[in-house]
This record gives sequence, C-alpha cells and structure tokens, in this order.
Amino acid sequence: MREKNLKTIEGLLFVLFVLLWGLFLSGGSGKVKRRTLSLWESVPIHTEVFREFFENGIQKGKYGLAPILGYDTYGGEKRLLLPFFRNGMQTELFPIQRFALDYWKGKGYYKAKYSDNVPGYFTESDDQSVEEKKKDPGKMKQTGTGRTYTIKELASYSFLLEHFYIVDETTSMTKQELNGIKLVKTDLSAKLGKGEPLVLIYHTHGSETYKKVNGEEGSVIEVGTALQKELETVYGIKTIHDTSVYDMVDGQLDRNAAYNFAGDSVEAALKKNPSVKVVIDLHRDSVESSIHLRTKINGKSTAQIMFFNGVSRLAKKGDIGYLYNPNKEGNLAFSLQMQLLCGKYYPDLTRKIYIKGYRYNLHLVKRAMLVEVGAQNNTVKEAENAMKPLAEMLYRLLSGEKSYKK
Repeated sequence: MREKNLKTIEGLLFVLFVLLWGLFLSGGSGKVKRRTLSLWESVPIHTEVFREFFENGIQKGKYGLAPILGYDTYGGEKRLLLPFFRNGMQTELFPIQRFALDYWKGKGYYKAKYSDNVPGYFTESDDQSVEEKKKDPGKMKQTGTGRTYTIKELASYSFLLEHFYIVDETTSMTKQELNGIKLVKTDLSAKLGKGEPLVLIYHTHGSETYKKVNGEEGSVIEVGTALQKELETVYGIKTIHDTSVYDMVDGQLDRNAAYNFAGDSVEAALKKNPSVKVVIDLHRDSVESSIHLRTKINGKSTAQIMFFNGVSRLAKKGDIGYLYNPNKEGNLAFSLQMQLLCGKYYPDLTRKIYIKGYRYNLHLVKRAMLVEVGAQNNTVKEAENAMKPLAEMLYRLLSGEKSYKK
C-alpha cells in the first residue's frame, strides 16, 4: 500500500511540474519572456520531452526529463527512492557498476551463477594476482640438455602440473582438461607452402616496450616483425603481421578495452583470410626488477618465453559462461605441444605455461596462442633472438613432428 501511495504521489508531482512549466513558458511578455527564453536555453528540457509525456504517459515522460529515473525498476525493484539513489547514482557516476547486477543471475551473492549478459573481458591489470605473478618467473628446471617425455609420464595429471604449468590462484584446472594423452596426440599439423597466409601475428598490448639501450627501448611490435621475417624467409610460411596498437586510446594507455578492440580486428582478419590457421598474440611480461628472463641460445643472449592459456573459469565461481571458448582443448594442446618441442630442442627457452581464468581471444581458432616474450628487463634484441627458436618449433609442429615418445 505504501509503495502504491509513493508512486501516486510521484505521478501527481510530475504532472504538476509539467503543467506549471508549460504555463510558465506560454505566458507573460517583456521581462518574463526574456527570463523564460533564458531558462529555456539553460535548462535541457525540450518539446520532445513533453510530447513523450503526453503520448506515452508518466513512465516514459519522466525518463525523458530525467534519464536517471529510468533505474526505478532496475533489478526488478519497483520502489521510488532506493533504485534512484543506489542503482541510478552508482551506475551514472561509476559506469562499471552497470554490470553489477547483470554479472550474476539468481538470488544472493553466493548462490548466483554467471550471467551471459556481460560483454567484454577482464584483463590482467584488473587482478590482484598480478603482483604475485611478478614474483614467480615460472622457470622450467634448466637442465641444459633436451629431453622428450614419454606418453606414460604425460598421462599423469600431477606430473603435468608439476613440470609444465603454473595455475593462477584465481582459476583452476580439471583432470578432464589436462588430459595429457589427448592433448599431445591432437593433430595440429597444417599444409605448408600453399602461398596463402597461414599465420597471423598481432599484439593486444602493442605499447609494451623493452629495456632502453642507447636511449632506444623497442616494442613488442618489433618482436612480431622479427617472427614474421623468420617464418617467411626461413620456413616459407606466409604470415600477416598486424602492427596496430590496441591499448592506446587518444594517446592514453587503456589496457582494459584492448582485448575487445584486438578481438574485433582478428575476427575481421580471419574472415578476410580464411587460410589463416595459426593466431599468435605476442606480449612482453612484467616481473620484479631482480628477475632477468634470459638464456643463451647459439651463443646469443635470448629472452625466455612463456606460453599463456585462458580457461574461462574462476576458482570460486566456476566456468564463465559469457567467455565460452569452443577451442579451449585445441589451445591447451597447442601450447603443451609447443612447450614439449621447446623442451626437446631448446630446454632453457621456455618458462612454465601460465594458466589464467579468462579467455584472451584464444577462442577464435584452435591454434591460437598468447606468448609472453621476456619482460621489461630484457632488451628488444634479446626478445628478437627468441623468435628464431620459436619459429623453428612452430614449423616443426605444423609439419607434424611429435612432441612425445612412446
């Protein structure tokens, strides 16, 4: 009853306001008209608002007059003041709050499940775990000699976790996902030498740069150019290199929307070039200043690399429905097989595969991988040197070379 009375009072007050305002605008002369004109110009209320009111009634009319009132039924609550101050003000002042309700479906914070209504991505910069990640370089055991693992070893879930993976605390891995036999036996070979683009390289965070040398720092985009050159000139694999910078908006660094922008471009590129079967997102990692991700390969100082997977799952809430990845199994197989081949030929090149909870545009193709090449303490030359062994391992994998032994 109280709610009904409040709505009635609200309606009457609005009608009274509109009538008085209309009367004020239509009456008087001279000074009054000048004052009326001044008010009309300074207050953003125009004839379409009144037309909306008279044609569609109070509900839509009040939204035209004061859009924030449109939140009076936000979340199914039909109260007068609570949605106005709590939901309306929050979402107008802090736009990210508009997802606060859509993020969950169901009732209660602990019983709700993820909703499919929330677009976009949450990137590394949004997570508290980033600082912990910086402290752990995730290095493999550096033996200095190559090794090929047996199917029996790779069949063990615990063996895989111990030797090849770092699982971020914000997510989790299941035995079904980390089925070693299935992952290493997945056929990821591709027809080479057809003359059409087979590989697409891009950079979600193209503004990432390396340590300055003689006043020049170099960016991850230059590293992508080095990989493209190696693939094309040495292995004859035609490669597209997207040099766009997706994390700079109007000259300002904005990593939060970069995955959206990059994802749109990659989708367009795949549609334009259906021959592309491999998509590589090259990044540069961030670690504590005391950590230097470097090794020696063929006598050259080389940045270590890290393969990175997103599994669309949060540890506390489970699978993220709105970030469904139909190619997750293929992605995991791709990174593991690359890791194993690197371990055979260049055992000190790779760090452990890092598993995170979101998707990172890896859902677009089966052979998609995100690679962290060195960190801010590496030089761009060290990062470029890493592209030679990376290109070789990719060629071996696409040629059908097995990454295990029986």
